[in-house]
Amino acid sequence: MQLDWDAAINSIRESLPQTQFQNWFSPVEFIRSNATSVVLGVPSRFHEDWLRNHYAEQIRRAIQNQCGSSLQLEFEIQIREENEQAAQAAIPKASTAPVVPERPPLRLITAEEKAPEPEALPEAPQIPPFHHPLFELPFNRVAYQCMGMFAESREMVFNPLVILGGVGMGKTHLLSELATKLHRRSPELRIRYTNAESFTYEYVQHIRSKDLLDFKKTYAERTDVLLFDDIHGLEKKSSTQEVLLHIFNEIVARGGRIAFTSAVSPGRLENFLEPLKSRLTSGVTAEIKPLAFEEKVELLNRFAAHNHIAIDGPVVRSLADKGQKDIRELMGTLLRVHLQCKLENRPLTGEFLAEESIGHDAPREAITMSEIVSLVEHHLGVPRSELVSKSRKGTTNWARQVAMYLARMATLLSLEEIGKTFDRDHATVIHAFEKVKETMATQPTRKYEVEFLKRKLQSRTPRPLGDNTDFPFT
Repeated sequence: MQLDWDAAINSIRESLPQTQFQNWFSPVEFIRSNATSVVLGVPSRFHEDWLRNHYAEQIRRAIQNQCGSSLQLEFEIQIREENEQAAQAAIPKASTAPVVPERPPLRLITAEEKAPEPEALPEAPQIPPFHHPLFELPFNRVAYQCMGMFAESREMVFNPLVILGGVGMGKTHLLSELATKLHRRSPELRIRYTNAESFTYEYVQHIRSKDLLDFKKTYAERTDVLLFDDIHGLEKKSSTQEVLLHIFNEIVARGGRIAFTSAVSPGRLENFLEPLKSRLTSGVTAEIKPLAFEEKVELLNRFAAHNHIAIDGPVVRSLADKGQKDIRELMGTLLRVHLQCKLENRPLTGEFLAEESIGHDAPREAITMSEIVSLVEHHLGVPRSELVSKSRKGTTNWARQVAMYLARMATLLSLEEIGKTFDRDHATVIHAFEKVKETMATQPTRKYEVEFLKRKLQSRTPRPLGDNTDFPFT
């Protein structure tokens, strides 16, 4: 029985969502078949790999149902006619001598003639503006230097670059600085900035307008450097991840470069396509670490100097000791008290901070990690041994995430210190915190559960302060 490819492809169309079929099967062309094999034409090697890895069994089954026999699946890369003509035109005629382009003769342009317009350079990348410089300190030095090396060289070891850090720690600011450096160094580069939310929105809009090809061309063919903010925001968005994977491969294949930011370590991204995770981990991951106290002091001093804010050393240390966990909150506090002083026509002093209860909060009873673990153990019914184990069972995982969430809310312990309690790293703590917030927003029962535990912590019987690793509830 001869293969009727139209009938086979129609059966595949009926079994797939329209978007998936349009993306991966519309470009496929039937070339030939015989008693043992069928040959299909695809536009690229990436397209072939994707079909083999994700749809090969479905294609074989459709062919077998149509012709009654199992045929071997083969692919050929098809070069479009216009590309083939361009390629042939670029091949020099047979000659042993090297081809040396001739210089055009000089000629005078008369007043009536117009000189040819130079080709317009790409516009500067559109990226959120920042009104203060990026301050390099030990907590962000590795990420800052990797960003500089990415901008200065084209070594593939930095492709992709992933900047890892918590919320409000300056990841987007680093991308903005990177875009500026790249544009100044190579104005001809087509640099494109986006984030997970904007990229998803664009993708959905192009699907609705049935213009997905233009979307892919914009990113895959008209972009030399892609700056992608908050890649972790694509969690559970498999179709958006698929198109990003295709764009990633196309940009890299053309010699382009990509930089991402993430609040979650690439290897720990959940509900992500494995090929995309693999590519994210293939380059360099540069981490922005939590701020130490002296780094907060230095950051506030530099920020105050840049904004011409007169502030004494003891006042800076009081502000740094308030317990802010990120750069955004730290700078926001300084700007707020500075503005308040200006409105009241008063100097920014320790007395002012004391009056406003800033930086000199009355000490409260400390909450320790041991207390949090005991609370979770008692009310969620998960033993302490399970919480610190490698178990990823649903109830155990949720209880562990809640304990990390409460620790971050109720103490001033660093992410590393919280993670160490459960034999996890700081990225896991960040992920747990975001996961609990997300769950509370969508599941009222879980929200009540967490809020109940928070109230229990706040109202527990006071007890003496422990060692200097215990901190007040904030």
